[in-house]
Amino acid sequence: MKPVLAAALAALLSLFAPATPAFEPPPSVAALFSRVPELPATADEAASWVDRGGRIVHPGLLALRADIEAHQRAIGLIQQAAAERHQAQSVIVVENLGKGMADVGIDMARMQRDPAYAQQVQERMRKMSPQELMAMSQKMNQPLNQDRRHQNQAQAMAEDSAVNRTAALAGEAYASAQMKRLDAHTALWREAEDAVARVVKKPLAAPGPKPTPEWENIGCDAGCRAQWDAYASKMLPLMVARDTEALRIRRAALQRQRAAVADGIRSADKHLVATQYGAASNSQANQGNIVRYDGAAIAEISYLLDRITDSVKSAAVVVHCGKQIVLAPGAVCH
Repeated sequence: MKPVLAAALAALLSLFAPATPAFEPPPSVAALFSRVPELPATADEAASWVDRGGRIVHPGLLALRADIEAHQRAIGLIQQAAAERHQAQSVIVVENLGKGMADVGIDMARMQRDPAYAQQVQERMRKMSPQELMAMSQKMNQPLNQDRRHQNQAQAMAEDSAVNRTAALAGEAYASAQMKRLDAHTALWREAEDAVARVVKKPLAAPGPKPTPEWENIGCDAGCRAQWDAYASKMLPLMVARDTEALRIRRAALQRQRAAVADGIRSADKHLVATQYGAASNSQANQGNIVRYDGAAIAEISYLLDRITDSVKSAAVVVHCGKQIVLAPGAVCH
């Protein structure tokens, strides 16, 4: 099927499609942001957020992730509706272009299938004066200009409400600054991880020398194993305390990042709610900037959740492993 015919058929079928359901607002970015939890204060608490396989089991985190996905699906419906309107407009443009070309003696369908004919048309246009080309262009565009179904995007942007125009400008600026914010977040967490590395490198105040032979050695008898068990009982709390210290460093970093993005997300939320997340805008350009605004705000929340996930997983390892991490540090914890 020819592209023009397929597009026209799609437009015809759209007339019999069910009406678009009323807009249902997604969970707001401000509400989602407010549900981002603090990191736990201790490694023992972090272990309750993660199972032994390293999977997050914290109900609040899981619910927040699910609601972010629901939010993104709702925004996707707005984008889908916009894409369908854009496709319908493309059909109108092609239809009127064919009429306009016919008005100046050009067979658009033949140009698509007959290279020789297309070459003849190009040669004819090359021989025209600038005035003739201008007149030809005006005549070709006349059907489109007179078609009330066609939406002029420049006019739509100018006639969009002040609320939508303001949100679009704010969204464009916020999305454009996303890389700068990401660089700041990366620097913040690099600083935190450097501090964690210094904590990890500090030798623990071991309760005397390690028993010999190694716990896994075939020669380690019952008495040897009892010595190792006593040693592990003293070492394990030191290791957990070290993980708690590292977790608190990451907790402080998370608090700093949360504070840095809070105002931007609150401002975004006001614009997004006022414009129904772009659904209230008839301007393709404005709607695109508003949708990008939402995406950038959600990205900030997701970044925080990713750092929380990484931090609690790291803090939970020793607690879940227990004495095994002292007795057989090279083994996989079960």
